[in-house]
Amino acid sequence: MNYGRIITKNLLKYYEVAPDVFAAITPNRGLCWSNAGFINKGKGLVYDTFFDLNHAAELKAFCTDLQGHGPQYVVNSHYNCDHTWGNQVFSDSVIIMHKNAVQERLSEDPKMWDRIIREGHKGGVGEQWIQNQIKGFDLTGVKWQDPDILIEANTKIMLDDMEVDIINVAPSHSESDLLLWLPKEKVVYCGDVVFGGAIAYSAEGMKLWSKALDFIVDELKPEIVIPGHGGICGIEFVKECKDYFSTVMSEFEKHYEDDLSPLEIAKKCDISEFLHWLQPYRLFINILALTNDRRGLPTPADWNYFAAEMSNLKAFQDQKYGVIPWDPMSSWAE
Repeated sequence: MNYGRIITKNLLKYYEVAPDVFAAITPNRGLCWSNAGFINKGKGLVYDTFFDLNHAAELKAFCTDLQGHGPQYVVNSHYNCDHTWGNQVFSDSVIIMHKNAVQERLSEDPKMWDRIIREGHKGGVGEQWIQNQIKGFDLTGVKWQDPDILIEANTKIMLDDMEVDIINVAPSHSESDLLLWLPKEKVVYCGDVVFGGAIAYSAEGMKLWSKALDFIVDELKPEIVIPGHGGICGIEFVKECKDYFSTVMSEFEKHYEDDLSPLEIAKKCDISEFLHWLQPYRLFINILALTNDRRGLPTPADWNYFAAEMSNLKAFQDQKYGVIPWDPMSSWAE
């Protein structure tokens, strides 16, 4: 993939994927290590603002260095904390979210996450797993920044002569997913609609998410894709994400039995094509969701249970397949 400028700072690596169009990429260490973007046209636009204020402040400084001021607009891909909690750094910008994001975000408490960062090793296996994922973040001072504009319909913004389309693909990963599409440059910022490590909490969620991936492939046909986590990619990886959900659903149907536990079913599922992804043992949560759907049960977010069973599945996958350890810096590969 050809880039213009490539600028490495302390926390982020910035790739110019088209003239004055940047992807801000983190090392992909797991949960909450997300990406963002900056368009240096007109008065400027940022897409997503990371999990903590340090990453957001570095992004704003980068924007200011290039443009002489902060961006006029911030667009959030969805409600999740790792894409929105840096918003307060951009409080002087116009913050745009899907109308469902404000309600959805109530499920995420900065004080709880801060406690896990500081004391997660004292908690259950779920808190220990999360703490290990988010080492390197500092949530001191984080608070929710209310959006200025809530949207549901597709929305167009002109940055001088550059057309930027905000496209609603919710519900897919969440109830508030917004893509950012540059039709002339054929660049799409996807948030968590595209990333290698997808977790859905229902069969219907997988189907809707797959439709959003089909839309990107069949309707947008981008040349450059900025995923919510991981390295910059192209349309082939979007197809791979769709193939993952198709494989999971197919393998589930092949191996489901009423008397098997979700972990037993997951161990039977062949996802060997996706073992190069970060944490392929996340498969367990997807199989749990499909199993519970089949049995008429809810899938509450019980991370102590999730983490314990994912650990069991990881040990099984490592032994059966010889899974190669993940390199967090692979997202910075040029």
